[in-house]
Amino acid sequence: MAVTFPSIAPTNRSFSAPIYPVTVYRSQSGTSTRRLWASAPSNARLSLTFSNIADADAASILTCYNTALGSVETLTLPTAVFNGAETALATFLSQSGTVLNWHFADDSPPKVDSVVPGRSSVTLELIASLDYS
Repeated sequence: MAVTFPSIAPTNRSFSAPIYPVTVYRSQSGTSTRRLWASAPSNARLSLTFSNIADADAASILTCYNTALGSVETLTLPTAVFNGAETALATFLSQSGTVLNWHFADDSPPKVDSVVPGRSSVTLELIASLDYS
């Protein structure tokens, strides 16, 4: 069951492209051989910062995290997450039309910092994995 992420535009977005699973074998003579283990890349990372947002919006992010059971359930990311990116880049970032599915990162639950009463900043990391049904 996919969980819809709140439609809140981040103030900062950092993306690391997915990688192809490759093993490199190096011999003592200096030669190397590369072994590709899959035909599609995975493990893209998307770091999001929501600065100075209403506490209600911060709570909606935490509710999404709990509903998704941490990193268990797949996330549906709204277009607001990619605000400011041109269409070609937003399409690549969202990985629409592929088998890459966004999840909260296992090792990085959302972090909430209080700014002033009623306002908070939230940082979180998402990871896109290859999920086959």
